[in-house]
Amino acid sequence: MEVVVNGETKQMEAGTSLAAMIENMGLDRRYLVVEYNGKPLSRDTFDEVTLAEGDRLELVRPVAGG
Repeated sequence: MEVVVNGETKQMEAGTSLAAMIENMGLDRRYLVVEYNGKPLSRDTFDEVTLAEGDRLELVRPVAGG
């Protein structure tokens, strides 16, 4: 199936969880903000979200600065 991550189309296996996708991308979920189909998600729901064909995700790592 295809999902869009940060504007790029990615191929995923059907039934892939958001948590598994994040891990497969080598990202640390503790430092991510995720928007899923236009809605922000809390980190404690990443394991509960199963991706579906056409889902749109924005993954952002907040950066502190001054």
